[in-house]
Amino acid sequence: MSISKQVVSLVALAGSFTLQARTFEIAAWRGETVAALVEDFAELGDAPDGIGVRVGVLETVKYAPRVKSLKRLEAYDRVVWGKDGDGPRVVEVSVPADAKPGIYACGLMNIRVVDRVLPPAKDWKYFLDLWQHPWAVSRYFGVAPFSPEHYRRMRPVWELLATAGQKTITTTILPEAWDHQCYDAYGTMIGRIKKDDGTWQFDYSIFDAYVAFARSCGLGPDICCYTMCPWGYVVRWQNERGETQSCVAKPGTKEFEEYWGPFLDDFAKHLKAKGWLKQTYISMDERSLEDVRLIGAFVRQHIPEMRISMAGNELPSKYGTVVDDFCMILDDKINADYLKEAAERRAKGMVTTYYVCCWPIYPNTFLSSEDGEAFWLGAYPAMIGLDGFLRWAWNSWPKNPYVDATYWNWLPGDTFFCYPEGEPSWRFLELRNGIIAAEKIRLLKENGLSDDDLKSVAALYKQDEARANKSDFVKIREATQKLVNR
Repeated sequence: MSISKQVVSLVALAGSFTLQARTFEIAAWRGETVAALVEDFAELGDAPDGIGVRVGVLETVKYAPRVKSLKRLEAYDRVVWGKDGDGPRVVEVSVPADAKPGIYACGLMNIRVVDRVLPPAKDWKYFLDLWQHPWAVSRYFGVAPFSPEHYRRMRPVWELLATAGQKTITTTILPEAWDHQCYDAYGTMIGRIKKDDGTWQFDYSIFDAYVAFARSCGLGPDICCYTMCPWGYVVRWQNERGETQSCVAKPGTKEFEEYWGPFLDDFAKHLKAKGWLKQTYISMDERSLEDVRLIGAFVRQHIPEMRISMAGNELPSKYGTVVDDFCMILDDKINADYLKEAAERRAKGMVTTYYVCCWPIYPNTFLSSEDGEAFWLGAYPAMIGLDGFLRWAWNSWPKNPYVDATYWNWLPGDTFFCYPEGEPSWRFLELRNGIIAAEKIRLLKENGLSDDDLKSVAALYKQDEARANKSDFVKIREATQKLVNR
């Protein structure tokens, strides 16, 4: 069941309830920040010394139950910290790394501090890639792109993402890399002028400032550059008179070589001067085998050290070029062959992950998704041997996400995890708890602990059952949390 006005799940993400004593428990490692729903009966007291506790409520957002439906439902999704209200209450507990293990009382909530240490989010090995959209922030607040006020408005939204261990910075190297699929189109962070004599001039000032800003928020260090294969193959530039010009530049054509060759040569020099080359990827999204093969060869002809990342739907070995960071959609192609390649790739220092988008319907992070689905998605990589999770939209907001989460062909919630003032969605907090569980499992495995029990819990994560909506996501979450927090 989703967290709707009709039914509200009262199962805490990281604890168990003892109704007879009318208390409930939240378990956390030292160094962990965990979120949970609060039982209706529970009165919370003052935070224990040294432990951070903040409480908020879930507020409702309207959404269409189906694509292009005129009907509107409401879901409890936006978390407002420090506010009282009629919605379900949410608590977030932050335990310092040097906290003493034991039980801490906070009214009718007991905080059980487990004698294990979770590293800071920036040091997690989990590879999280949620794509950021600076232009959505600019439009929503009515500020000039990449102005001081724009950066000020972005900061709380980007810093929230960093709490989940975000490893990538989404950058654009041409306008409208994805055509105009979002409410706000992506612009380019690198200016291009083609002079009358046919030579090119590139402006990296926005690119450089944005990467530095994102890293100051805790994102990265990887820089993903979208893209040398835009939808429709349309590329754009300015002439010396400031006029926008464009052409179709399909991989393998003269137009492609003339547009991208001079850029790659110049970009390589710039990245080397900044010390960023080893952390930068040319990134592609669901492109064909032939396009990826041609682009990979062309990139490495100009910049042999350049890395490539992509989301795709074939085995990475089929693309005819080395894809250093590869992500497979959640379907039956995540199978024994894919996991075998993932293990081989990891031994070579490459990253292999998975993603969901508008598909599959289950499990997902829509406003209509069931309680526990987002946790399942976050924890899943640790259960099968992948490195992390990707989703295409961290903050691609519709016109006003506070009023209506619906946008065009996308199911509500497909386009964003957070709200413009930096408030998390409940879906994001669930996902983050699942990511933390995955990171705990990695640490337990590295220490050779509970191998049989880990296998037993991993067996619950059957993706064919999950995609058919036959999984009990809440029970799977409970079993996972019980294991990693015992």
